[in-house]
Amino acid sequence: MNRKTGTDSHARKLDLVNRKVREINERRRGMKLTSLEDDLDRQELRNYMRFLGVEPGNIRLESLEEERAPKNRIFYAILAIEALIEISVLYYITSLMLTPGASTNEWIMSGMLGLIFVYVAYRMFRDLRK
Repeated sequence: MNRKTGTDSHARKLDLVNRKVREINERRRGMKLTSLEDDLDRQELRNYMRFLGVEPGNIRLESLEEERAPKNRIFYAILAIEALIEISVLYYITSLMLTPGASTNEWIMSGMLGLIFVYVAYRMFRDLRK
């Protein structure tokens, strides 16, 4: 085996490892990972590298923190508008429920608005936690 073939073989192995890293990163993208799943992915990569006979180098898996967008003024402005919508929906629900002699349609409408209220509140809570 000459020197060029050995270098080509090593480059081919590194290309295979990089392809495996891209595959694992693509699988992880958009998922919430637990520490156990993260450890299993890392173990899978280590075993693959050991199988190919490649030493671990500067290869790393993507973390979920890299994919998050930074929170800026637009994010908080949209959140404030959602809060105003929440307040108006809550006001309308209470006004419908407190009217004397409310009809069945008004009760159904206030129930549907209540579901919208809960959904938007959940989305706001989830967005703030990220």
